[in-house]
Amino acid sequence: MKKIFIIILMFTMALAGYSQEKVKKEKKRKDLPTPYLEFWGGMGLSSVSGDLSGSEGRLTGLFGAGFTLPISKKNNIHAEIAYTFQGFNYDALIHVEDDGDTLSLRTREQRFNYFKINVMDRYFIDKKRTFYVNGGFYAAYLSQARYMGTYYVTNPNTGNEEIEDFDIENRDTYQRADFGLTGGIGVRLGNKKASNFTIEARASYGLMNVLKEPILGRDYTISNFYGVLKLGVDIPMKN
Repeated sequence: MKKIFIIILMFTMALAGYSQEKVKKEKKRKDLPTPYLEFWGGMGLSSVSGDLSGSEGRLTGLFGAGFTLPISKKNNIHAEIAYTFQGFNYDALIHVEDDGDTLSLRTREQRFNYFKINVMDRYFIDKKRTFYVNGGFYAAYLSQARYMGTYYVTNPNTGNEEIEDFDIENRDTYQRADFGLTGGIGVRLGNKKASNFTIEARASYGLMNVLKEPILGRDYTISNFYGVLKLGVDIPMKN
């Protein structure tokens, strides 16, 4: 009887300890802010860095969805999936052909379309979780690349000028994968318990040489970068 009593007592104490630990964990979890989903879009400028001279910025756009998981009252893990429209513009180019025709490339641009995954640490600066900073990395897959523009051909004998457009698919010239750093600073406006608006200034910088094949017979080293203004709306989820 005594042994049975001791066993019951030990079992009861173990169960009480487990219940207390569970309550502490649940309380700790309930003390954390609510996770939330975010849907967003943005616009800005993109270009490339490296030794390719004559590259200029071009208008870029992007859209996507994200998920923010709090790990403390201020610190969060933020993950996104996105689709971006990037690339760069070239300087105008004048070239004289062997037959004497003058070829003038008035507009030239390289377009990139990427699927992206961003993983960042999102840290709220204030207790109300209004202002925050992001920092992390991205991984991207090149879905499309096109070399596009307009050229003028002037005949030296007649002086006539012909205008033509060109659109060349050149994805094989570039690496399919890209990897780099991304980060920004933003503000979250709303009552925090319902939908909120997010405004964020973000920059991304590639760490890889995205060029695979030579351009006009020359190897270059180029890396993607862009700066955008991102606007979104987030929807808190239940814990």
